[in-house]
Amino acid sequence: MSLSEVAWQRRLKVGTILFVSYIAVAEVKHCIDGVLIERAKKRREELRQKMTIAERDDWTVEELSEYDGHDPDKPILIAIEGQVFNVWRRRDLYGADGGYQDLVGKDATRLLAKQSLQDDEDDGAPLNNEELERLQNWKEYYRTTYDYCGRLSCG
Repeated sequence: MSLSEVAWQRRLKVGTILFVSYIAVAEVKHCIDGVLIERAKKRREELRQKMTIAERDDWTVEELSEYDGHDPDKPILIAIEGQVFNVWRRRDLYGADGGYQDLVGKDATRLLAKQSLQDDEDDGAPLNNEELERLQNWKEYYRTTYDYCGRLSCG
């Protein structure tokens, strides 16, 4: 066997070893990824079940205040024109350190209509047409994005 044939056989052997090693590592990674994905799915489902609230039509404003985003083990609720929505999926926005945390745990109808995060910025005047339209847009957004949990009671 010539020197060039020996070199080619050596290269072929090294190439085969590298290829088989690559395939083995890829398979191990695939298996580990599968396990990690299943664990993440299980944790997500457990969290979803823990954060789910039964729909009801007798929510009070006092009860809503318990779901203001400060307790990470509870859902986060917001009311808009008497409709209650669970916004726990966006804890980053509505949770204790979120930019919209001041809207949750209460009826945020006027704040959303007036584009305000502070109750003291509301002048108490009746909502104008622009504010009513804005409010309808917000209601539609929450209705299509978050879980409906019922209505505030009238009394």
